[in-house]
Amino acid sequence: MNNHKNTFYLKLSSVLIVATIGCLLVAVYLRTKSNTNMYQFLTWDMFLAWVPFIISSTISYVSNKKLSKTSIALVGVMCACWLFLLPNSAYLFTEILHAFRYFDSQEETKFWVNIDFWYSLSLTFVVAILGLILSICSIHQIHRLLNKRLNPFSSMVVVGVILLLSSLGVYIGRFNRWNSWDVLKQPGLILKDIMNDLSAGNSILVEFVALVFVIQALGYITLRILTGRSNNI
Repeated sequence: MNNHKNTFYLKLSSVLIVATIGCLLVAVYLRTKSNTNMYQFLTWDMFLAWVPFIISSTISYVSNKKLSKTSIALVGVMCACWLFLLPNSAYLFTEILHAFRYFDSQEETKFWVNIDFWYSLSLTFVVAILGLILSICSIHQIHRLLNKRLNPFSSMVVVGVILLLSSLGVYIGRFNRWNSWDVLKQPGLILKDIMNDLSAGNSILVEFVALVFVIQALGYITLRILTGRSNNI
């Protein structure tokens, strides 16, 4: 079973790595052709999106070994880091907006007849899918570990909370412009921003978080359906 699981994630990782490299190459092409710095931020954002998946894979690997007090402490630290960094994966979903950011819809020539727009839209679409896959696969790995220690209902509740926190993290990153590590450095200011947004009359916080939560939840449910019983992977 473990060999099957390792093979699945190895194949998946290979496909995602190829897709990631492809996206970065398209971004380089667009920068070169336009002689601008468009999508220069994408390299860092995609690196951050990979980190939670790498951490959860490491946690899964360590947890399958005989645990000592040191390894248990290490897993605990990695789990905390993973939770803080997890929103960086689903955050890539919001990069879709940049496909429209670089093209003026008010020009006489419609932006959708510009082939560079379609390169840009395809790029951001694939990046969004990559982020969601990295997020739900990473959560799936943690869910498997939770199933070994909790009953199915409790583990699903924990996963639901994780999805909610991840969705909130995406909002904080996109609209309040906080980084994952700022949760430790300036938690008070982050909480203040959240409360201000909640009290604002035109706030989209609740609806946006709900939207990202539903998208991630649907992706997660789809993954479980496609892979069969959760303990098969």
